[in-house]
Parts: sequence; structure tokens; C-alpha cells
Amino acid sequence: MDRTAVINSYVTDMASVETHIAEAVERQVGSDEIKKYPEALRVLTSLHTTLQGHVSKLEAFNEKTDGGGLKETVKDAVLGALGVAAGFYDQIRQTDKVSRMVRDSYTATGLAAISYHMLYTTALALKDDELSQMALANLKDLTEIIGELSEVVCTVVAKELVDQDKAIDPTVGQKAIEATQKAWRRAGE
Repeated sequence: MDRTAVINSYVTDMASVETHIAEAVERQVGSDEIKKYPEALRVLTSLHTTLQGHVSKLEAFNEKTDGGGLKETVKDAVLGALGVAAGFYDQIRQTDKVSRMVRDSYTATGLAAISYHMLYTTALALKDDELSQMALANLKDLTEIIGELSEVVCTVVAKELVDQDKAIDPTVGQKAIEATQKAWRRAGE
């Protein structure tokens, strides 16, 4: 087993995942629709900044290891193609665009979070303390944002329904937040 090659591969994978997500979130933050939903804009901007910071840390870690950074070009090309497909999907949506942006970002951030579980475990198994600490810190960043996304989606859905004259009760956003967050807390008991 080449310990360094395994670590480089996992770090490169993680950087590619977060780069791809950051590119999609950047498109969301730059969309015209998001400007009507400042709470969504705030959390998506925070997610974008966090992802960029993580990628920088991962790339810096990878560059200082032997053989680091060699696979990134290939992985970026593959993930770039996936980003094009995601961008096309964004273009065909006609209604509920911002709530779906938040949903998609939540889903992608969940992928990044579980990937950090894997990276953390790998770093522990390979006795790389620096990488395990970075992976755990980055996971903590993402779990906070996932919580924020889970709240903001409720207010965005309620506002979109009002904006489209579909809502009977425009005040349900806060009620939805309270009930859904309670469900999460209860699941943790």
C-alpha cells in the first residue's frame, strides 16, 4: 500500500466534489431569481465561500505531498461535464426556482458531508493527524450550513407560493421551520 497515493487520491476526490458544488452554487448566487429571497442568497453565499475555503485548504494539503495534484485535471474535466448537465437542468425549471436551488444545494452539501466522513475515517486509519483534523473541521462547517439550508427552504417555499398566488396561508414558513427542526432534534434523541 502506498499511503501517500491513497491520501492524495482521497484529498483530490474531496477537492473535486467541493469544486463542483461551489461552481453550481456560484451560478445560483448569480441568478436573478435569488435576489428576491435574501435569506436564501445569504446562506448560499456562505456555502459558496465555505466551499472555496475548503478547496483551497485541500489543494494546499495535496500540493505539499509527493505526487499531489496530478489527477485533478482529469477529475475536473469529468466534474465540469456534470456541472454543464446541472446548469442545463437549472435552465429548464420554470417555477419554484429558488426553493429548488436551496434543495439542490442541501443535497449536494449532504454529499460533501458524507464524503468528509469517509475522508476523516481514511485519515484516521492512515494516521494522518493533520488531514483528519482538517476533514473534521470542514465537516463541522458543512453541518452548520446544512442546518441553515433546512430552515431557509421552508421560508423560501412559503414566499414562492405567495409570489405565485398559490398560498392560502402565507405565514407557514416559520411554522414549517419549527416543526421540521423539531423532527431533526427528536431524531437525535
